Amino acid sequence: MAYAGTSSVVFKTISGRRHAIITCSETEAAAASEWSIALGHPIWTLKSYKATLTAGTAASINPRLGRAASFVVSTQDHIATQGTTAAHIKNATAVPVVLSSTTPTLYVRSTVNAGADNSISTEIVLVEGLDT
Repeated sequence: MAYAGTSSVVFKTISGRRHAIITCSETEAAAASEWSIALGHPIWTLKSYKATLTAGTAASINPRLGRAASFVVSTQDHIATQGTTAAHIKNATAVPVVLSSTTPTLYVRSTVNAGADNSISTEIVLVEGLDT
C-alpha cells in the first residue's frame, strides 16, 4: 500500500476565540511522509499537539510543522519541531504559527525513526491569532 494521511479540521468558537481542532490518521508512514490541512486564516497559535504511533516498525516519532510543502527544517518555512521523541507525544505549547497569507495551509510530518509501514494518530489544537 501507499502512504495515506487523512486529515480533517473542525472550527469552534470558545470564549469568543476561534479554535481549529485538527485530526489526522496516517498509514504506511515513513520518515519523510507529509500531510497538510487548509486553515483559511494565516495566523494561529499552537496550543496542543498529541500524536500516537499505533503500529509499524518505528519505535518513536518526532513531529515537525511547516508552512510549505516539503519544507526544509533549516529554513523559515519550518515552524516547529515537537520537543519530545517518543511513541506517544502530548505537548501543550504556545508556538506562533504564521502561514502563507495567500494559501494558509499547515504541513505536518510525524517523522518516524524507522520503516515505511507505520500508523499514526494525531490531534492538533490551534487558536486563531497570536498568544504572547
